[in-house]
Amino acid sequence: MLQKTLIAMMCSLSLVACGGGGGGSSGSADGGQVTTPASDLDKAKQLVKTTNAIVSYYDGFQNIADQYKVPTQVINDTSPDLSRATNLLLVIVEVVTQDAQGQTKTYTAQQIQDLINQDYAHNFKFKSNNLTVQVTGTSITISGNASVQYWQAFNWDKVAADNAWNNVNHWYSDPAYSIYGDDTEVTVSNLVLEAPFIDTARTAYNYKIQNNGKISTKNLKNQTASFSFTADSTASMVYATAETMENREGIPDQATLKLQGLVFESADVKVTLSELSFSAKKVQFNNGVDPLEQLIPSELVLKGLVGYQQESLNLEAKFNLNNDLSKVIDVSAGQETSTNFINANLNVKLSGNLKGANAAPTPFSIDIAAKRAEFTKGTATVAVVVDKNALDIDLTAKDLDQDHQIIAGVIKHKNGASISIADVDNFTSANIMVSGKSYGTLTKNSSGQYVVKFTDDTITYIAP
Repeated sequence: MLQKTLIAMMCSLSLVACGGGGGGSSGSADGGQVTTPASDLDKAKQLVKTTNAIVSYYDGFQNIADQYKVPTQVINDTSPDLSRATNLLLVIVEVVTQDAQGQTKTYTAQQIQDLINQDYAHNFKFKSNNLTVQVTGTSITISGNASVQYWQAFNWDKVAADNAWNNVNHWYSDPAYSIYGDDTEVTVSNLVLEAPFIDTARTAYNYKIQNNGKISTKNLKNQTASFSFTADSTASMVYATAETMENREGIPDQATLKLQGLVFESADVKVTLSELSFSAKKVQFNNGVDPLEQLIPSELVLKGLVGYQQESLNLEAKFNLNNDLSKVIDVSAGQETSTNFINANLNVKLSGNLKGANAAPTPFSIDIAAKRAEFTKGTATVAVVVDKNALDIDLTAKDLDQDHQIIAGVIKHKNGASISIADVDNFTSANIMVSGKSYGTLTKNSSGQYVVKFTDDTITYIAP
């Protein structure tokens, strides 16, 4: 059903996308408030020292899987419980809306189970059930709790022993011939879904998960998890002409999704998804054979916060596609051309307090602004801050239409020192410049180490 698909997409995206900026207290790097040396040589050395501090910090994330094994395991153990609980609730939404047919109705736990058993008899086994559902027009409210087991496999030994395929009608829907597991206690508090459950002719379809809803789970290991909706989440589809969904052909002209205020909690892990949203438009493609239509996102936004004990990580990301999507896009060449290429902007900011290679959580941030507006060239600026150490990096990618691209970069310190690298992939050496004069040379030795020799003959190695 359409409503189940859209609501499932909203709930599922909520579960998998929680992660990463916006909202919450994370601490922040202060952008390099350090004393600038008087001499240009010392400025060049400060650039290298700052680079070493930043590289050493991020090098500490090589063992990130070990550092964050506990929160990773918590999420791996409990998110499937929430996913299965969400699927159960979506099944309930489907069966009660089919039964209500737009009428105002209240469903008891037994009535819910009876409706589930009509089409999903073997999917769930209720050990107890105190769920209730209120249907009012386009709104459904689910509350209560249940102890549920989920279908794992058919019990083929019992099927064979009873010769069920010959002696039992529809044996595959009989729970007696199934094996159940993943025992979970599911608690639902004021979960309110809105959707056009009655399929009438229309051009617009609007969906909503209201704020203040919450889904909680507890498994046999006494591991608990919860998923809360602290703001309204919405989705919509718009078609050019009015029609029932049953009789529709083709895709919508526009589609939007905005999930916000979603909070996942389990043990010491808290993930807040402030926003996950996109806007998509129907685009026509010419592939040289048959015309093709697809929904293409013109904007994507992701903001979230992950917290674990004293550490936190913020993510803010935004992608904009700048192509004119009202025109037919020619893809008959099978590759990008000078008149048909991806014209886009990407902005990403990571910030927070993580240990990295340090003993205590350290404030850091990475701010990336990337742009491609030309067929053969793309640019990006990167601002990196770790505590009081800060660098700015300008990157340029050339020959994007060729098999081998050339990436050039300039690393800059706020004191005026800089290093320019013409080809990052084929780096051999570069000068450390201050006020137009070289005060040292950066080279890569035969062991793959980066070595700096300054004009006063001192030598420094770049970490690690």
